[in-house]
Amino acid sequence: MPHMGEGWGEGLKIMYHLITIFLLIIFATLAWRDFRLAVFVLLASLPAYLLRFEIFNIPTTLLEIMIGIITLVWLINPKVSPFKNSKEILAALKQWWLPFSLLLIAGIISVVISPDKMAALGIFKAYLVEPIILFLIIRTTLKFFDDAEVALMFLGLGGLVVAAFAIFQHFTGLAIPIPWDIENRATGIFPYPNAVGLYLGPIIILGLGALWRCLSAEFYLRAWFWVITISVSTMAIIFSQTEAAWIALPVSLIVVGLFFARSRWFSILLSIIGIIIVLSVPTIKEKILLQDYSGQVRIKQWEETFNLLKENPLFGAGLSGYPTTLKPYHTHQEIEIFQYPHNIILNIWSELGLLGLVAFLAFFWQTAKLFKTVKKNQAQFFWLGVICFTALIETAIHGLVDVPFFKNDLALLTALILALLSWSATGPYAHKNLGQSQKQ
Repeated sequence: MPHMGEGWGEGLKIMYHLITIFLLIIFATLAWRDFRLAVFVLLASLPAYLLRFEIFNIPTTLLEIMIGIITLVWLINPKVSPFKNSKEILAALKQWWLPFSLLLIAGIISVVISPDKMAALGIFKAYLVEPIILFLIIRTTLKFFDDAEVALMFLGLGGLVVAAFAIFQHFTGLAIPIPWDIENRATGIFPYPNAVGLYLGPIIILGLGALWRCLSAEFYLRAWFWVITISVSTMAIIFSQTEAAWIALPVSLIVVGLFFARSRWFSILLSIIGIIIVLSVPTIKEKILLQDYSGQVRIKQWEETFNLLKENPLFGAGLSGYPTTLKPYHTHQEIEIFQYPHNIILNIWSELGLLGLVAFLAFFWQTAKLFKTVKKNQAQFFWLGVICFTALIETAIHGLVDVPFFKNDLALLTALILALLSWSATGPYAHKNLGQSQKQ
């Protein structure tokens, strides 16, 4: 006879699956009737990858099924089908076909050489294929002048939920996973605190741009939304003690400020003040120079990773292969073997090989070109292009000591930012009917 607790567990599991199916049916209906709104809801739901289950013994996530629904509707619904809008697809790919192609080829090779091919296939799908699909969907879905602002608001709404829960954790001490509860480091809905800064950092940057836009256009209700979202998200990052985000956020704004004559001298002044503070405050200096405990852990990781890559320079360890491939090079037994080396260059090199690094450079080159175009035009979407470029800079700075891309929500967030940057530079000006605004 089954134990009563087991019966309750089975009942809750069935209820969880029924609620999930019900929500997915609603989402599929919404996607068919209002595809644009469904895409925005998807942007608010990026952390839904944490809701995991199996279908016919195949592991999947709620976010992955939502992406599958969106993609299927995108392909078969005649109103939004890419086959109907093939010119838009080609225009979206025109600037990106080389980096996307290099990335996919590097991914395929990395799956082949990976010691765990099933895990590698899952990562290839979630971190490479799905972000490219989302990029294309975003580029062909944004039609009206306020679409980008609404898309960012939905993204901000998802960030606000994560941030609010992190603040709740900090003040109550509840629901903080071990061992982070010892230091009262808020994790939000994520399993570890650094995920809070990695997710909310770019959203804060995008929110600052959206706030400036709302104030300029006198959209005061939207402006209040962003004031609340930015404030709550900043508090969440502070309570998560994601120190890399504390540095990446202001530094990215200063770096981008150097590109503009009106803000250049102010950015230089802030840089000088920042350098003086770093050199004058021993604690901050220790953090910046990686002389504290976490910094020393990173240095040891990078040393081991470099030894691995010296013997496997062309292909690296393969997707999801780093923990296994690193074992013979793991000389610092006092630290654990992590999933990734925690450095944006080493992450890409170890997972995707040298071709992956080339793809990364191709993305960087294309991003810089688009930023130059936005800076030159200074049209209505100037604010969006600048703030997307700044968000990418923030991600890269944070990535010097962390993993800003190889995660379900972060890969899709990066794809969204690239799509918005691309759209700000070329999208709105390619169509004569885009002068209208579709109100929500």
